[in-house]
This record gives sequence, structure tokens and C-alpha cells, in this order.
Amino acid sequence: MKLSKYVWDLYKQSENGKNTIDFFEYYSVFWNDVEVIKKYNPNCGKWIEKRAYESIMQQIGDSSLDRNPNNFDFKTFAEVRKEFETCLDEGIYFIFDNNEKGYIIDPKDYKYFLIFHIVISFYFYAIAYDYTFPYLFTYRFFDLNKIADTFSIELPKMPKKSDYRARCMYYIELCEVFYKFRVENNLTPNELCAFLYDFAPNYIDKTLPPMPQPTQAWFIGGLIAEEERIEEEKFWQANPETKRGDILVHYETSPISAITHIWRAQTDGVIDPFFYYYANSYIGNEIEVPHITLKELEADEYFAKHPLIRKKFQGVNGWAISNDDYTRLLYLMQNKGFDTTNLPTPHAPEPPKGVELHNERDVEVKLLEYYLNQIGYTEHKNYIRQLPIRAGRGSKIYPDYALHYDNKKGYEKAKILIEAKYYLKTNKEIEEAFKQARSYANLLESQTIIICDKYGLIIYQKKDAFDRYKYEKIYWNDLQNPDVYNKLVEILKE
Repeated sequence: MKLSKYVWDLYKQSENGKNTIDFFEYYSVFWNDVEVIKKYNPNCGKWIEKRAYESIMQQIGDSSLDRNPNNFDFKTFAEVRKEFETCLDEGIYFIFDNNEKGYIIDPKDYKYFLIFHIVISFYFYAIAYDYTFPYLFTYRFFDLNKIADTFSIELPKMPKKSDYRARCMYYIELCEVFYKFRVENNLTPNELCAFLYDFAPNYIDKTLPPMPQPTQAWFIGGLIAEEERIEEEKFWQANPETKRGDILVHYETSPISAITHIWRAQTDGVIDPFFYYYANSYIGNEIEVPHITLKELEADEYFAKHPLIRKKFQGVNGWAISNDDYTRLLYLMQNKGFDTTNLPTPHAPEPPKGVELHNERDVEVKLLEYYLNQIGYTEHKNYIRQLPIRAGRGSKIYPDYALHYDNKKGYEKAKILIEAKYYLKTNKEIEEAFKQARSYANLLESQTIIICDKYGLIIYQKKDAFDRYKYEKIYWNDLQNPDVYNKLVEILKE
């Protein structure tokens, strides 16, 4: 949906709205960055060492290139981009009395630049106030995606993990997106910050559907800090292919050096270009298990040859666990007298037996259309394939299936859209299919999006907007269960 001017004006007139907008005046934000971070991103703020952080901020603010708020007068976004790239490629430095340079960040040290992306975003908010914003979504890219989904904002394409320069540049790409959003909605720079960090987080729907069955188990690793032990949910490095509900087997590193906990992923794996390790999730549903030490695993006849154990758990975070691996771990726990019946186990979906599937059209005909016909729906009455929609300058696009539709030229509508794929293997492929279907849904005023492949259906239902993290899964095999079948019928009804 678009930002409602009426709702936004109510926020601006409220006491909280006025105070928040005033709070984001660029100069006060720049010199009180630690307090700002702790207020609007406490999960990040708890790790900040105030003195060290303020020191680097002071050095950048006083750098030799006279980069301070009073020495810049950017006229275009292109000029801001050029200045950012200058800092990125030529480094940030100060000049000693003998005219030698003392580098704060060395030229092309993109990894180090990435570590200080928050500081640099505050600095650019100070020198290019009209075009940028302080970045406070560190460890919270999940929230940024939800805001983008809710307010129909298309975020830039995600850079590759290994391209550290592009990951640094992603900040300026975001700035351009939100600069255009600010101009389109007639917001001041302060108001954009208030929108991002106060209005939108309180406006978006935070509820999630019931936890799905796990489809995969993964290893994660690292020590749990004392302040984290009391938290029900924790931010953690994860494989980007992690699905909400997946099993996470936690190996605590030295001095513990043992498997100690089993968690469930609370969110899909999220790629965050500013997170040094690139992908993360939130973990919860903690179950403490008997410690299985590295030495015990090295002595076990099964795990002794396991590549991760031979590497002594180096690269543990996001390592996929096979069904045989997980079964053996449960066996080792049982031998320690632990009741494993309450532990989650992976659910392995399979295509329906007896149905041969070789391509996308097989999925459409042998699964999707079969069940639509079973429900009593027929083509050209209840649904249509490839409904033509005009978009842009007269071009046509064709969603795979439109249910409960009106194909009157120029007034096309459909209550439900379905996109069929042969196999959605990765989270990236699922997200691309979702974004494609959402673009059709916005044009056709649809209330439900369904993406299906040879294993099952992923169902998104619109509230204020479609949310890529708010979905329900139904596997084709589970439709043999009358309750699951009737649930699908209810979702697909007119």
C-alpha cells in the first residue's frame, strides 16, 4: 500500500510524532549517535563500546578533507554518490602537521569500511542531509523488508556476499530509494527518519502464522553471551536458505566445545549486506540438551569421518545437517539418558506418489489444475490461465493463474493469483516468485497470492499489504488429510 497522507498527518500532529521528527535533526543526531542507536536499535546498541565508537566518529567528523556539515552543498544525488565512492575508494583520513596522511579507513579497505557502516551513515546524514539517512537497521534487515513490503517500496538488488565494495555501496543505493520515497510523499529528511524508525515499525503487522514444520536441520555455532542467555529470541548467523521453523543445532565454541542446545528458526534466513557474515535469522524455542563434546564426536564411529568434525567445527554456522546426521545426534543424546521424543524432527515433503513431474507445465496440469477441478473450479469460469494485463507503456504481462477474475479490458481484476514453478529450491527463488506475483496482485487488486511447485503451495494473504515473511505452507501430499484439503478449499473460495 501507499503511505496514507491522512494517517501520516495524524502522526505528525501527535506529541510523539513531533518529538521524533525534531529528534532526527541532523546535527544533534550526528553528535549523539550512540544514544540514537541504543534507542532505535537496542540489539545493536548493546554491543557498542561508547568511547571507541565516539572516537571513530570524532575522527571521521574532523578528517582532513574538511568533511563536516558546513563544507558541502550537494545539488544532486549523483554528487552524493560520487562523494561516497571517493570515501570508499580513497579512504578516510586526517592530515598531520607535516602534511602526511593518517588513515582512519584505508583506501579500498571495504571490509573495514563495512564494519563502520553505521558511523559512516551518520556522517553522510550530516553532510548530505537532504539525500541520505542514518542507517539503524543493522541486525534488523528483516524489519526493513517488512517496511518495504508494507509500503510498496522496491529495495535494491542484493549484492553478492564476496563483493564487499557492492555491499558498502548498498547503503547509498538504499539512500536513493528512500530519497525518491521521501520526495514522492513530501517528507522532510527528519520526517523520513521518523517514518522509518518510529511510525512504520509501529504500523506494520508483526503477527506471524503458526510455526511450520521444520524441513531442514542446520548447525550454528558460537558462545552465548551472558546477557543473551535471558533472551527468548536471539539474533544469530545462519544459512541464507534457513526456513522459519527449521532446526538449529548449536555448537558452543571453546572453552565449552560441545553441542549444547537445539533451537528453531523464528524467521527465514535473511541476507543482510551490512552484516559481516551476510546472512542471519532469529532463533528461539530453546531446548537444552546433554552436552555432546567435540572429543565425543571425534571418537564416534559415525561422526569421526564427518567433514565438519574433521574441521573441528570451523565454518559451523549454516552447515546443513543430513537426516542421517540428525538421527545419529539423537541416538547420542538417548545414550546419555535424554528423552528425545520432544525434540523437533525434519519433515521431508515429497511430490505425490504416482505423479510424474518433469517441468512447470506438469506442476500446473497434474497438481494445480487437478485440485482446482476437484474443488469444482473450471477454466474460463472460475479461473483463467495467463490473464493479459496492461502495464507500463501498453506492454502486457501474464500471471499464470487468476481465480475469481474479471477480464474486462482495462478493468482486469482477480481475487487470487497463482504462480506455478517446477521447483523452488532456494529462498532467493521463492522471493523472486513472490515479488513477481505481488506485482501482478497490485495491478489486479488481488487479496491472495499462491506460489506452488512440485512439493506444495506457499500462500500469502493480504492484510494492509503482502508480507514476504507471512505465509502458510500446504504440501500436496498433505491434501489427503480432509482437514488440510478443506483449509485449501476455504482459502480458494470466492
